[in-house]
Amino acid sequence: MNDDKAAASARTDDVAMARLRHGLAHPPFPSVLRPEAIDASLGGQGTILLPDQPVFGRAADSGNVHGGVLAALIDLSAHAAVAVQTGRMAPTVDLRIDYLLAAPAADLIARARTLRVGRNLARAAVEITAAAGGPGVAVGGGAFRT
Repeated sequence: MNDDKAAASARTDDVAMARLRHGLAHPPFPSVLRPEAIDASLGGQGTILLPDQPVFGRAADSGNVHGGVLAALIDLSAHAAVAVQTGRMAPTVDLRIDYLLAAPAADLIARARTLRVGRNLARAAVEITAAAGGPGVAVGGGAFRT
């Protein structure tokens, strides 16, 4: 029985990762950011790595990421969590970002989870940290049409 549960769990994880990868590759805009799917669950959770790029800089030689990049990462990560859970695209209705610290010019990790998925709207939350660790640099989330 445990082998059956493990196999079912592995299939579920494969479906969730396939949905996350599709969601990141489907619209053209994310290709500019080059996000990478790290982890996903059909329960509405996803982890995305955003590799550092020099064009993400807040200003020349600032050593920090521009806030617009963080906003885009929150939007696509929250959307991805909803899309993984529902199995379909979910346009953004509302987006909120709280910038906590200056984000270092380094690889970033976005951890997203759905808070509620209803018939018409879903809500998701995201935390962004440096991939190397440390405190969160931004939190946010949004509402998405289901």
